[in-house]
Amino acid sequence: MPFLSAAALLALGLGGATFRVTLPRDVRREPAQGRLVVFLVREGAHVPEDAEPVDGPFWGDPQPLFGRDAALAPGKSVLVDDAADGFPIRPSALAPGTYRAQARFDLARLDSDWRREPKNLWSDVASFTLSDGERQEIALALTHVVESQTLPSVEGVEWFEQRSELLSRFRGHDVLLRAGVVLPKNYDPKRRYPAEYEVSGFGGNHADAAEEDSNDELSRHCFRIALDPEGPNGHTLFADSANNGPCGAALVRELIPALEAKYPLIAAPSARILRGHSSGGWSTLWLALTYPEVFGATWSSAPDPVDFRRLQKVDIYGQPNFYTATDGSDLPSYRRRGKVTMTIRTESRGEDILGPDNTSGQQWDSWFAVFGPKNERGNPAALFDPETGAIDRAVAESYRKYDIGELLRKDPQRTVPLFRERVRLIVGTEDSFYLNEAVELLEKELAKSSRSPSDAGYVKLVPGDHGSVFASEAMRAIPGEMLVHLRRAGHVPAGN
Repeated sequence: MPFLSAAALLALGLGGATFRVTLPRDVRREPAQGRLVVFLVREGAHVPEDAEPVDGPFWGDPQPLFGRDAALAPGKSVLVDDAADGFPIRPSALAPGTYRAQARFDLARLDSDWRREPKNLWSDVASFTLSDGERQEIALALTHVVESQTLPSVEGVEWFEQRSELLSRFRGHDVLLRAGVVLPKNYDPKRRYPAEYEVSGFGGNHADAAEEDSNDELSRHCFRIALDPEGPNGHTLFADSANNGPCGAALVRELIPALEAKYPLIAAPSARILRGHSSGGWSTLWLALTYPEVFGATWSSAPDPVDFRRLQKVDIYGQPNFYTATDGSDLPSYRRRGKVTMTIRTESRGEDILGPDNTSGQQWDSWFAVFGPKNERGNPAALFDPETGAIDRAVAESYRKYDIGELLRKDPQRTVPLFRERVRLIVGTEDSFYLNEAVELLEKELAKSSRSPSDAGYVKLVPGDHGSVFASEAMRAIPGEMLVHLRRAGHVPAGN
């Protein structure tokens, strides 16, 4: 059935809901324009107990989303009905039941987390109950405004900013490189220290420096520097790309020299080590392989796909469709305790509601931005059709230059020694996002070459999923391995 207006649906006697979203005059005096999304959570849904609808989408139990581009003047309202984008259903198709609804108005593309974008708006939660065949209009008022982020004051942590000439030129406005600098315990400014550069997983940033570091021994001998990987398209992975610009170059040519000019850091590759998990795991692996003259070693865990013959579950070069397997079943994207709770289709279509034309800044759109070209509208080009899942062959081929497995196969003389000497890679065998499958392919490629007893690098697949892998013996050993590396390089006194 074609999409009908709310009045036409009401005349037909169809049930469901519409949502009247208002911008109160006392909340904002200027007109606002952006992406308006209404989030629902049905009673009994398996979402975190303290979660509000606007915290969605939810991996464990996806809930309905409705979105539209909107312009709102103070005191005015817009209607979110079947003319809006919706997934997995339209508002008129809502089943009878009790729901919580909440609206969010995203005014800027700055970050993967809308709560870190000043002036964004959101509403309180409204509860409603639909009976069979009933139709309701739910009122939502955008009464809350995101304030500018204030970083916490934490003893031993300093916040650092540096304007990037490279990224400012690329994006056409001032871009700041940010870092959270954790001073060594018992800090002696007359002593020179190595640095552990830390890249957070998706959704994290330099503010993670405020989190307590429990490893006392390493923290006495090393700066810990948390980097900000965020950009308009989400996590940049610190890779130079057509959509995000020279993110890796800005880090190594601008931010690190500025940090080494301010702090007593040892300016040598062996004194610059990397640590990252998930998207941070891919970032640190990429940095170690791309800039071996800058970084001496990486400890990367559960990285985003390192071989695009398994971009999660999909061989982008050999399979025709990103959503379905050869038997027509939907491919999974997330599992918990062995049970699939989200498919690729569900996750991707949810992102389309948050930001159409690959502008959500969420996981799939962020990968489109890093690995692929721009489309004709200047946004990240889609690897696959959002409706059908059909893979775009030309876009898939463009991903090869970021395919770490492909680089290993094409240039083993350069890449294999770096893996053997500098890369420590750990992943859980039951990774929640199936990231272990790409690592397994990478491990098979490495097994084709000989290994020296002196090689410090490794690839380890250990029991655990994306989060529980942190409890593994391999992960707990990382701080000690970092100390061994730094001692061998002469940056930490022996016996300390």
